[in-house]
Amino acid sequence: MATKRKAKTQTSKTDPVPVTDTPSITSLDQAHQWTHTGTEVLILKCVSPDGTTYRGFKWPLEVGAEVHPDTWDPSPNCGEGLHGWPWGFGLGDGKDPDWSGKWIVFGSNPADIIGNLESQRKCKAKVGIVRFVGDWNAAMRFILPGQMALVSHIAYLSNDTHTTGDSSASSATGYSSASSATGYSSASSATGYSSPSSATGYSSASRATGDSSASSATGDSSASSATGYSSASSATGDSSASVVVGLYGKARAGKFGCIALAWWNPKENRSEMRCRETGCGDGTDNKLKADTWYLLDEFGAFVEAA
Repeated sequence: MATKRKAKTQTSKTDPVPVTDTPSITSLDQAHQWTHTGTEVLILKCVSPDGTTYRGFKWPLEVGAEVHPDTWDPSPNCGEGLHGWPWGFGLGDGKDPDWSGKWIVFGSNPADIIGNLESQRKCKAKVGIVRFVGDWNAAMRFILPGQMALVSHIAYLSNDTHTTGDSSASSATGYSSASSATGYSSASSATGYSSPSSATGYSSASRATGDSSASSATGDSSASSATGYSSASSATGDSSASVVVGLYGKARAGKFGCIALAWWNPKENRSEMRCRETGCGDGTDNKLKADTWYLLDEFGAFVEAA
């Protein structure tokens, strides 16, 4: 593929006009049409450190840059478009995530997006505006509000806090609330002190918000995130990712995945994130062990939890 693209560095388009009327979104299959509080769908992708994709297309790494593929095909097939995961759903579909690479979030108008390419969650766009460039954890936090809002929206329509089936979504809000979703590409969100959230299935996503919350995602390419002090995050399955944004948390992930934990840096008087990859599983490759609980010690180093 050629590397032709048009880029603009002005940021006049970085603040979409808020809209809230999205009643037609009823399942995660429509994530590529969800606009949250703006007019754009936010799409996540990872590239090499210089912005190059595996097809040779080079992305501009400036927020506000306008990007066009060299060719555009409106069919639901891969190729000839700007590819990514809408709101982070389907993470890993079509490409193994590079946790240490450069991560981009770009926005596109729903009319310019073709979703569910080749029966997967990934999508492609005719044109995009770069909204974020950084590491994986920061990129996920950038899209998290819209991601959780979509899960809550779908769960509200279903009026259920436990859902079963492909592309299911569940959301619960309140102290000690519980949310569970089971099925391929399922999503679960729980908000409140001591709230547990669980999602089971390939490419599932689980989010728990609140002190002492717990998040669990099971299945290859799954993602788990917990926000709040003393929270726990568990992602089971190859290429899974587990994150705890609050201090004093613990996390675990499957083989060839990633763990990110928060640590208080007393010298700089601030909270910082530490990220490590899980490797082949037993730690012989100098990476973290798979399916093992870790926390950060007083120096910000990963240690196995007791």
